[in-house]
Amino acid sequence: MFVNLQHHRSPAFLVVVAFGSMLLFGFVENLKGAVIPPIRDSFEVSYASIGLMLFIGSAGYLSATFLGGLAGDRYGLKRVIGVGYAFISLAAVGMLAASSFPLLCALMYLLNAGFGCLEVGVNSLGARIFVRNSALMMNLTHFFYGVGSMAGPEYAARMLVGGQPWSHVYALAAIVVLVAFIVLGLARFPSAEEHHAQQRLPIRQVASNPKVWLFVLVIGLLVVVEIGTGNWLVSYLGGTYGMGEGESAQWLSLFFLFFTLGRLFGGYIIERVGYVRSIGVFIIAVVALDVGGFALGRPGVILFSLTGFFISIMYPTFMAMIMKEFPVATSSVMGFVIAAVAAFGMLMNWVVGQTSDLLGVAAGFGSFMLYAILALAFLMVLNRRLTFNKKPAPVAYSSPAN
Repeated sequence: MFVNLQHHRSPAFLVVVAFGSMLLFGFVENLKGAVIPPIRDSFEVSYASIGLMLFIGSAGYLSATFLGGLAGDRYGLKRVIGVGYAFISLAAVGMLAASSFPLLCALMYLLNAGFGCLEVGVNSLGARIFVRNSALMMNLTHFFYGVGSMAGPEYAARMLVGGQPWSHVYALAAIVVLVAFIVLGLARFPSAEEHHAQQRLPIRQVASNPKVWLFVLVIGLLVVVEIGTGNWLVSYLGGTYGMGEGESAQWLSLFFLFFTLGRLFGGYIIERVGYVRSIGVFIIAVVALDVGGFALGRPGVILFSLTGFFISIMYPTFMAMIMKEFPVATSSVMGFVIAAVAAFGMLMNWVVGQTSDLLGVAAGFGSFMLYAILALAFLMVLNRRLTFNKKPAPVAYSSPAN
C-alpha cells in the first residue's frame, strides 16, 4: 500500500504542520524552567548571570521575529519555518559542547531565534490556510503550544531525576525537531508563496501605519497581563498570604489549566460573538475577576486562576484580526507587530518589577488591572479604524435603461 503524496499537499496536511510546529515550540521552549538550576550549578554562575542569559535569549527571539516577517514575504514561509527548525536543532545539539557559559548564552540566542522564526512562520501560515473561522483555528493552533508547554517540563524533570545531565535534555529533544523537518519537507505550501514578491511591504510603510501601532499597544498590554500573571502569581500569594511554594504553584497550575481550556474552547465563542466584542468582554471579565480576587482576599484566590481562561484567547485572536485587516503582506505586518510587542513586553516587565520593589508585590500584581483597562481603551480606538469587520455601504439600485 503506497502513501499518497498528494495528501501532503492538502490544506489538512498544512494544518498538521501548523499544529505540530506550535507543539514543538511549546515543548522545547519550556524546558528551560527545569534545566536552569542544573545549568547554574554546572557553570557556578549567579542568578544575575542566569538573568543575562535569558535576556540574550529574548534578544534572539526579538531579532528573529522582526527579520522573520520580512523573510517570510520575500523567501516564503516554508523556508522561515525550516530555518527555525535548523536553529533549534543546532542549538539543542550544541548544548553537548557548551564548555563555557558565554558559549551557552550564544546557543540560547540561536535557540530563541529559532522560536522567533516559528512564531512568525506559523502565525503567517495561519493567514494563508485559515481563511474561514480564523479565530477558532488560531486559538486551536496556540492550544497545541499549551500542550507542548505542559509536556516539556514533565519530560525534562523525568530526564533529570533519571540522572541525565541538563545538556542531554536538549540534545534528545532535537530528535523531535528532526521528525518535524521530515514532515515539513513533505508539505507543499500555498501557491501564493510562489508570488511572495508581490506580498511585501517596506518596513517604513508598515511602521508608518497608525493602525499597526494600535495593534502593538493593545496586544502588548494584554501580553503583559498574560505573562505577568503567570510570572508573579506565586510571588503575590507568597508575599501577601504567606503561602508556601507548593500551594502557590497549585494555583498557578490551575491558571494554566484554565488557560489551556480557553485556547481549546474560546475560539468557538469568538466566532459566534465577534472578534472585537469577544476580546472586549473577556478583558472586562479579567478585570472583574481580579477585583473580586483582591476584594475577597485568600478565599478569592481561585478567581486569579480563572482569569487564565479569558486571557488565553487574546493573542491568537489578534493574530487572526491581523490576517483579516492586512490580507496583503501579512507576514511583514505580523513580524513587525510580534517584534514590537516583544520589545514592549520586555520594557513593561521591568516596569512591573520596579513597581513591586517600590510599592510592594501586591501593587505590582494589581497593576495588571490597570494595563487591562488601558488595553480596552486602545481597543476601542483601534476598532474605529478596522475595516474587516465593517459592513459595506449599500449600493444604490438603478434600473437598466430601456
